Amino acid sequence: GIMQVSQGYAAIHGLPEGSVEASRSDWRTRVHADDLARLDIHLEQALSERRRDHYCEYRIFLAGGETRWIESRSLISYDREGVAQRIVGTNIDVTQRKQTEVALAESEVRLADALTAGQVIAFEWNAVTGQSRRSANAAAILGPEPSVADGAHNDFFSRVHPDDRDGFRAQIRQLRPDHPGYARCFRFRCRDGRELWLEETARGEFDTTGKLVRVKGLTRDVSERQKAERALAERTLQLALAGKAALVGSYSYDIHTDTLQISEGYAALYGLPEGTTEITRAEWRAITHIEDVERVEELRQRAFRERRGEYEIEYRIVRSDAEVRWIESRSFMAYAPDGSPQQVVGVNIDVTERKQAEEHRNILNAELDHRVKNVLATVGAIIRHTQHSTPLMADFVTALEQRIESLAGTHELLSHHNWRGVSLAEVVQREFAPYAGDNAEISGPAVFLKAEATQAVAMVLHELTTNSAKYGAFSRQDGRVLLRWRWPQLGACDRLIVDWQEIGGPALASPPRSGYGSSIIRELIPFELGGAVDLDFGLQGLRCRLEIPADWVSPGPLQGHERLAGEPPWQFLMTQGDIARSFKDFC
Repeated sequence: GIMQVSQGYAAIHGLPEGSVEASRSDWRTRVHADDLARLDIHLEQALSERRRDHYCEYRIFLAGGETRWIESRSLISYDREGVAQRIVGTNIDVTQRKQTEVALAESEVRLADALTAGQVIAFEWNAVTGQSRRSANAAAILGPEPSVADGAHNDFFSRVHPDDRDGFRAQIRQLRPDHPGYARCFRFRCRDGRELWLEETARGEFDTTGKLVRVKGLTRDVSERQKAERALAERTLQLALAGKAALVGSYSYDIHTDTLQISEGYAALYGLPEGTTEITRAEWRAITHIEDVERVEELRQRAFRERRGEYEIEYRIVRSDAEVRWIESRSFMAYAPDGSPQQVVGVNIDVTERKQAEEHRNILNAELDHRVKNVLATVGAIIRHTQHSTPLMADFVTALEQRIESLAGTHELLSHHNWRGVSLAEVVQREFAPYAGDNAEISGPAVFLKAEATQAVAMVLHELTTNSAKYGAFSRQDGRVLLRWRWPQLGACDRLIVDWQEIGGPALASPPRSGYGSSIIRELIPFELGGAVDLDFGLQGLRCRLEIPADWVSPGPLQGHERLAGEPPWQFLMTQGDIARSFKDFC
């Protein structure tokens, strides 16, 4: 009493998702009471007659109370003694078909009522006299007609639409004994101004010489049908346009002919000429990226071998304009009774933008991973070297905190500019902010440091400013720091020169001992950027020249402006990356 069921069977019968077994007793509880006895009798007859094929239709009730119609097609296996051993079959949900059949039956009843009520016009046209007679109900469809005297011609043809009239007449002239009938749709202008679409089916009668004598037939008002067909054609066109706009196309592949019937969206997707409706598989292979063809073919063949019902794959195509696009293909297979594949139908979706977004995301993740590792390595180096060069714990904590704050500030600047580089002026502003007021004079052209160079330059400037605050010009009220950057003279722009000069600081009896800060100043730019540093602890104050290769620097989008009289010696006006008007352009 146990049945092995597929996912499709479970879905049709409303079983829990993932069900692979069901009992026959449960099945009987779902079957409509009016159908159960009939099914039992039908099955018993099939078994008693040892029929292999068993077909039936019945209704089931789903959990929500919905009634569904099931078409069951089964194959019964018997042993040598003729005892049934196994039943294998398929269930098809034919509810929609049944509903259509009910609607059709109702339509046939309505049609019969319509015929009874005279909604179809019967007519007879005398080809010799030109006179015609129509059934009495013609007025209900075509409108009232004036009485016509005997022998007078009817003006029916004169009211046929001019675009349809000549073709209609030609079709009647072509009637002959071996081709006596016709069927035609045409537009007709009623006397009350209405325009109808009429469908006429008729048959000619001929005399012994083959001459047309009369035509008898039926005329129907098909205006609503024509309206529906036009609406359907518009919907079909809209669907085709939507497929093109959404980059979705459908296809049907016939295994035996090795051809694909394709939609307009598919043709647009693959860059095929407009109006293409069929291509061969060889043509498809020619469009598919050479690195993906074998992978797609292998998956298709494996799906056939395993009798899969569907499969999905992504691959690239190369259109005629050499553009490479990514395609997501979802295919459904149909098999013959012997298990051989017959047809594949499916949809293709252009997922190029998604693929590009995924690639961009992967690049960003890799870049983020790289930057995080660099930051952690830098922080680790700062901690180790600061601890080594600063024996007192309080000094160590202060120095470490300042250096990490400087590093964090630099990363904040880079993040603000989406890691595309930072204005040198902004870096200077951030490093000078704790110390400088009227005791700093800064000038230089608008230049941007590339992201890779920003951290190194910021660390060097941080060490120079903190050194000046402890031992140099920033430690005294009358001390001054001059910071200027420029391109070399004679228009050469192979490197940017940054000059640091301190004036009015404490006199140095001897150069301070070399520590981690001076090592950063001397070694970081040469090591990281391939530049040069000249550091001089002179009696007049510290001087430092930094030379940064032009590969790490780009001209700023805006030029600096001269500082006006009365303004602070340095001031930054951050508006769309512009630096302060106080900057003097030395370029």
